[in-house]
Parts: sequence; structure tokens; C-alpha cells
Amino acid sequence: MLFLLAATSICAQSKKEVKKHNIKSCTVSVTVADSISGKDKTFTDSYTAFDKNGQVIEEKEYDRKGKFRKHETHKYNKSNDEIEWVVYDESGGITKKTITEYNAQNDKKTESVFDDKGTLMEKTQYIYNPDGEKISEVVSDGQGKIISRHVFVYDSDGLKTERKTYNAAGQLVMIKKFSYQFH
Repeated sequence: MLFLLAATSICAQSKKEVKKHNIKSCTVSVTVADSISGKDKTFTDSYTAFDKNGQVIEEKEYDRKGKFRKHETHKYNKSNDEIEWVVYDESGGITKKTITEYNAQNDKKTESVFDDKGTLMEKTQYIYNPDGEKISEVVSDGQGKIISRHVFVYDSDGLKTERKTYNAAGQLVMIKKFSYQFH
């Protein structure tokens, strides 16, 4: 029978601390003891690599037996906005790639999701009003057919008050309302 002596699956430092101390990577190890044999077993629980700005550029996670669970990489633009997110399988092959483009105000413009063969599976387009408030998200499949649309409503102070969701046929399927209380 195994029991856990020490474990954590994330790096113990904040992004601020990673940047301050110029941390390049963090490996988390787990040690378990077999109560029958009395022998300890240590394995890597997770590995996280960072760029000079403290942004996560690679993440690997393993299960309690040290077997592959997750591998992802991230790339960022000069404004530290994520522009690429790649998910890998156990053998290192790409299973999903997400590419994000931004407008001149550094707001998300499009987010495109590709499968393991590089085929576009889904694309989300973001639309903003002149005040920089996101007023719409349009999600389409790889052939450009609209899957769903979200419309955002704001009050005169620029606070989001509603998110309306429409299906592929343009029918309203949900309204999420936001209310605020102030000090």
C-alpha cells in the first residue's frame, strides 16, 4: 500500500516571484513510501518552464505513478498576451493548437483552434465598440458555419450587464445577467 509523503502539482512561486528571482523552470517531485516494503519512490509530478517575464512557456504533469498526464506549451507577444497554446499527447504529437490574434489595442481579435493535422476546427471572432468593450463573440466551425454567438450589453458606466447566447439558428438560448453592489 502506498501513501503520499509530499506533493504539489504546481510551482510554489507566483509569476511576480518567478520574474523577480529570474526562475527558468520549476520541477516538483513527489516521494511516496510503500508501507509493505518500506522503500521510498520519488518521481516527477510536474515541470514548468518560464520566459524572462515570468510567463509559463511549458507545462508537463504526471500522475501518481509518474506516467504522462499533460504537456502544453505557450507563446506570447511583446505585450505578454498569449498568441499560441499547444497541447501534446504522450508521444509528443500535437493534439490541439490554439492561435490568438490581437488588435492594435491588445484586445483579442480572433482565436483559432486546430486539430492534430492542422485543420481549423473552430474560430472565435471578437468584436468591440469604440469604448473597447467586447460587444460580441461569434464562434464558427472549420468551414465558417456559425455555431454560436454571444452578445454583451453594458450600462452607462461600462459595466457588463448581460450576456446573451444565440445558437446556430440565431435563436436566443440563454441570458446571463450581471448585477453589482457597491461600497
